Amino acid sequence: MDKNTINYYEENAGILAEHYELANVINVQNLLLKTFDINSKLLEIGCGSGRDALFMIENNYNVIAIDGSKNMIEEAKKIHPELRERLFHRILPNGLEFDNKFDGIYSISTLMHLSKDNLKKTLSKIYTLLNQNGKLLMSISLFRDDIDKEGIDNKGRFFLLLSFEEWIKICEEVGFRIVETKINKDGLNRIGIEWLTLVVEK
Repeated sequence: MDKNTINYYEENAGILAEHYELANVINVQNLLLKTFDINSKLLEIGCGSGRDALFMIENNYNVIAIDGSKNMIEEAKKIHPELRERLFHRILPNGLEFDNKFDGIYSISTLMHLSKDNLKKTLSKIYTLLNQNGKLLMSISLFRDDIDKEGIDNKGRFFLLLSFEEWIKICEEVGFRIVETKINKDGLNRIGIEWLTLVVEK
C-alpha cells in the first residue's frame, strides 16, 4: 500500500477512529450478517477502529482483523479492549500470509487504496485464503469528487477509481463468482462520494 496513504492513517488514527465509530454503516453491517453464516471464521482486512470486528463478534462470528496502520490498531485496542488478541498489523499486499483458511473475508473502505497491480495480487491471495465456496465482501469507493487525476486527495491518500465493470472484471479474472452488488451513499454523509459493495464467492 502507498506509504503516504499509510502515513495519513498513522498520523490521524485517533480522530479517524472517532469518526469511524460514528459512521452510519447499518446497511453494510446488515449485509455482513446476510452474507456469512453464524459461527463462520472470518478475516477483516482494514479494521480501522475495530467497529465492524466487534459487531461481528457480538453476532456470534469468529473474527480476526488486520490493518496497515500500527496506530489505528492501537486505537482499536483502546476503544474495544475485548479485541486485543484479535488485531494484527499487516500491510497489503504482502501481509496476507496465514497458516489457516477462512470461511469468509470482508474489507470495508480499504482495497481502493491499492494500485491496480497490488489489488490483483491481494484479491488472488484472498482467493487462496478462502475455503471452497467462501465469500468475500468488499466495500470500495466507486466515485469521488475530492481526488485529482492521479487519484490523490488533499490529505495525500491514494484512491484507485475503477468503473463498476472494471471491479467486476478483476474479481472474475481472479476466479470469483459475483453474488451481489450494491451501490450506496457515504456513511459519513459526504456529498460527492459513492460506494460499491461487492459480494463474491470462491
